[in-house]
Amino acid sequence: MHEITKRTKRLVAELAVLFCIICVWAVKSATFDIDDIKAGVLEQVVKADSDNIDAYRFLAGYYMDSGFYEEAIEALRQVVRLEPDDPAAYTMLGDAYWNCGRYERAMAAYKQALKLQVNNPHIHYQIALACLKTGDKDSALEEYEILKSQDEELARELLVLIR
Repeated sequence: MHEITKRTKRLVAELAVLFCIICVWAVKSATFDIDDIKAGVLEQVVKADSDNIDAYRFLAGYYMDSGFYEEAIEALRQVVRLEPDDPAAYTMLGDAYWNCGRYERAMAAYKQALKLQVNNPHIHYQIALACLKTGDKDSALEEYEILKSQDEELARELLVLIR
């Protein structure tokens, strides 16, 4: 038997996804949820091709939108494994941890995002909120000081929460 290359495997997986999505979008029915079907297809794609970052991204987005945060965390871990310099993936991972009540992990993910995108006021804000959830008011105030120079309105919102 011929050995299947990674490139061929990925191409077949992407064609399968495309075919399934075309078929699913062509059918409209109240008896089943199209997004669930798309998620099922994407789950099969990542089983077949564990390096398909696009499938993991879409799957993570679906899980986040559906409130399946633990599943989103697993998909996002794969995204950051495949693309470790993506601040948006770390931010989304922080959001998933946040929604699970895992504030320390959320803070770590946000801090990783901040290393990759230093002047992002929203990440500073999220880190400050995580600090407050973990009882570290001093660190939240440090984030506030940084935030003041980046986004005054967001800094004012944060200060209200800190007090």
